[in-house]
Amino acid sequence: MTWKLISKSSYSLLLGELETKQENNQNIYRITVAEKHLNSGNFAHGGFLMSVLDNVMGNAAYKSFGNRPCVTISMNTHFTFSAQEGDELIGIPSIERMTKTLCFVKCQVFSKKEIIVSGNGIWKLVKTSLNKSVKDKKADDDGGW
Repeated sequence: MTWKLISKSSYSLLLGELETKQENNQNIYRITVAEKHLNSGNFAHGGFLMSVLDNVMGNAAYKSFGNRPCVTISMNTHFTFSAQEGDELIGIPSIERMTKTLCFVKCQVFSKKEIIVSGNGIWKLVKTSLNKSVKDKKADDDGGW
């Protein structure tokens, strides 16, 4: 299977070309570190790496919910090694557990066989009614979006 973009949303376009494909019954993700992703030390910025993790794990949760929208409830990040411009990052997520409305995901992001960053988090299925106010959502929901 060939690589394809996970999203064409404004934020995804700002982040860069995060792509996915299925390999050995596992969805994997890739993005290449560009100059715009670097911090003042010329390494991939931690915020960029966290965005990659959030997008990869969020997409894995989205697929696990049958392509229904979900949002990040919490996320833990562990920085292990640095990445530089031109490095290809490969993210490998796994679903640890699911409930009716929550998905618990972990992920490791590699470059050149080194773990660059890893993390885990919880994603919540979104109620898709667009006509509710924030006040209504708070009253009807348990705090997640």
